[in-house]
Amino acid sequence: MTQAAQPFHSVYVQRRQPGVSRADFQRLWRSHGDFAAGVPAFWNNVERYVHNDPVEPVAGVPAATADYDAVGELYYTSYASWLGMRDVMWHEVAPDEKRVFAGPPGVSVRGERTVHQVPQGACKLFTFANLKPGPDPAALAKHAAMTLALPGFGARLAGFTITQALRPTAASGMDQVAQTASSHDAVFIHHFADRAAAQAALTSADYARLAVAEDALLDWSSRVVILTTGWVLKGQLG
Repeated sequence: MTQAAQPFHSVYVQRRQPGVSRADFQRLWRSHGDFAAGVPAFWNNVERYVHNDPVEPVAGVPAATADYDAVGELYYTSYASWLGMRDVMWHEVAPDEKRVFAGPPGVSVRGERTVHQVPQGACKLFTFANLKPGPDPAALAKHAAMTLALPGFGARLAGFTITQALRPTAASGMDQVAQTASSHDAVFIHHFADRAAAQAALTSADYARLAVAEDALLDWSSRVVILTTGWVLKGQLG
């Protein structure tokens, strides 16, 4: 059953700097989390902070998983609090990112999250995409219901959420700078209890059926699909 939208959610995808090993990058990224925790004006407005590490590529893992090194998730106490501390993020937190990441995020979604199944699993499949023009307002909810009903895929889920990007408008106070704009319209986050459950779902015939359904809803060329395992720095897993 769909629940109410949750506090403002920011999801971003990153790469490590050239010459840095995966293990060293993860240590750098965790140290960046520690740095952020030391900035009260930022940290006090964060309800949940999760580092999601792309898994090592094996059979059944989406190809884009090998192209990225990090999927970060930040849940802010509210949209207003996130908007109000952009200067803190840009001038205090963002400079430390330069020692960790290869550049600004190439993939991101910032908006309100809707919970379709309460998240419990730390293994996550992220699907970033743009929506096709003129979708039915209820299309995402219908897609979520269809996803959960698939026995080979939905029945293996340990949580499912969709975050839809909040687009800049004069009323929202957002502008079109890189730090606030989303690169994609939505991100689907499928949670699994472990990698075995994820791989079974991804290699099932129902995942192929899900892909066909996504093709009717999403701009296929925009899809970025990454399988990860999560590391919670603040808050709960979900």
